[in-house]
Amino acid sequence: MNLRSLDLNLLPVLEAVYTERSLTRASETLHLTQPAVSNALSRLRAHFEDPLFVREGRGVKPTAMAEALMPAVRDALDRLRAGLEPRSEFDPALSTRVFNITARDASVYMIAPALARRMQAEAPGVRVTWSQTVRSAISGDLASGRLDVAIDVPELRGVDLDRQPLFTTPYACMLAPDHPMANKRLTLERFASLRHIAVSSRREGRSLVEEIARPSGIRVTPILRVTSHQPAIEVVRVTDLALVAPRPMAEATGLAVKDLPFDTPLLGSVLYWRREKSEDPAISWLRRKIIEVSAEI
Repeated sequence: MNLRSLDLNLLPVLEAVYTERSLTRASETLHLTQPAVSNALSRLRAHFEDPLFVREGRGVKPTAMAEALMPAVRDALDRLRAGLEPRSEFDPALSTRVFNITARDASVYMIAPALARRMQAEAPGVRVTWSQTVRSAISGDLASGRLDVAIDVPELRGVDLDRQPLFTTPYACMLAPDHPMANKRLTLERFASLRHIAVSSRREGRSLVEEIARPSGIRVTPILRVTSHQPAIEVVRVTDLALVAPRPMAEATGLAVKDLPFDTPLLGSVLYWRREKSEDPAISWLRRKIIEVSAEI
């Protein structure tokens, strides 16, 4: 992309038309006239030598070129908005800030609904992007501004990181309601005989279920490995496989929930942010909301 020949003021128009799928609604969002939006879109089409949007019903749909452009355009605009947010004040009711948070999927499951409910009431224009970042990259992404905060294990390293413990999570074993062991006490022998699912964002290496079983002398070899809990829960629902997961998540599924037959440490979740951002009003507000929500878990 030749930025010298592109008017960067056109990028919000591209984003608005992509989001709204309508030039009329995009003009309302941008507080521009529809001819102004049409003119901006014509200039974008000329620059990229692509229609960008084609008619579909009463609206428009993006071309393959527009789809390819949008991740980079949105990332650039989100960073610009965050950088231009006045540091001396932050009004959540009026802000259009985009916050980027990384967390394990179990933490997202427990925090995101309550956080979204609070933001809907207090900060309707604020957007939140949840992602799962490789642990080794979290500190660097916080430093570069790609992330605003992170929620992860207590052992996350980083000399320039501040942290706040959020909650500890007990784990349990899930089985289908018609599983042969669904109504039996889960002993060590019975646990070892189960066919397990491992949830891990990594392609290899020991998973959580393997780690927590080892001190009891149980060797677990998972039958299935997936990257998040939700598909694993659905597999448990229709098979004889077992899943070890956070108890709050397990109890909301309608599946059989069994106590683990061995002692396990409560796994902690910690909120991290860059030390130089400690006084940033927007990041401080986000931290307070996450801490308030976590206190209810």
